[in-house]
Amino acid sequence: MWLLPIAAFIEGLITIVVMSSIGFIPPLVVFLVILVAIGALAIVRPRPGVFIAGGIVLLLFVGLNFPFAVDGLIHPTGTSHAWTDIISVVVGCAGSIAGFAAFIETRRRKPVVRPTLGPIGGLLLTLTIGALIGTTYVSVLGFRALDGTAGLGVANDVVTAPTQVPVELDASGSAFGQKSLQLHTGAGTIYVVNTDAGPHTFDIDLNGHHLTYPVRAHSTTAVVLDLSTAGSYTYWCSIPGHRASMEGTLVVSAS
Repeated sequence: MWLLPIAAFIEGLITIVVMSSIGFIPPLVVFLVILVAIGALAIVRPRPGVFIAGGIVLLLFVGLNFPFAVDGLIHPTGTSHAWTDIISVVVGCAGSIAGFAAFIETRRRKPVVRPTLGPIGGLLLTLTIGALIGTTYVSVLGFRALDGTAGLGVANDVVTAPTQVPVELDASGSAFGQKSLQLHTGAGTIYVVNTDAGPHTFDIDLNGHHLTYPVRAHSTTAVVLDLSTAGSYTYWCSIPGHRASMEGTLVVSAS
């Protein structure tokens, strides 16, 4: 029974950590209030309805975080909160199962899950803890290294200084302010101005290469591109969950 409120409180804490990075998001606030309420009710009024509701809410929370967790496993240094997404899925699954089990237990008045742990369970527990620790280490330390050196890994093939007027791209509220930018062929510069409390990236496929420019919180990053071919190119933020509101088109016209 105690696993459900613990999981709910952990998920609430993770929600606060994520919002401190990406900003205030009303749906997450609603989930936060519901999680805290369910955790409190499971302690003070452990009723079957509370446990079944908690299991369903945690399952929904897992569904919301699952795509971000998968992306975090594929690109563990792409965002400072990839590890929280993965932990959220693991904790949410455990809490949801505990909620459904507690629901049955409170109705039948007998234990459903025995407190014994066999060798297979011990192995799975060890692997789970190891995966969480490893993911946390890679995501947090890897992202800090990337965040501390804003141009790390960006080979843009530009060997001449841009002569055309640069354009500005504003990142605010986890959204790009400009959905379309225009430059001419040749070396060009885009100033990405990030006013958010969390980091972003500027990603673009150009000349057969995928370029990623990290954009630190409260900073401006100069993105210098080799625009040798006229055409339309999509740019976006590669942090999980951001692309939906942080995508646009760079239109390159012949000089």
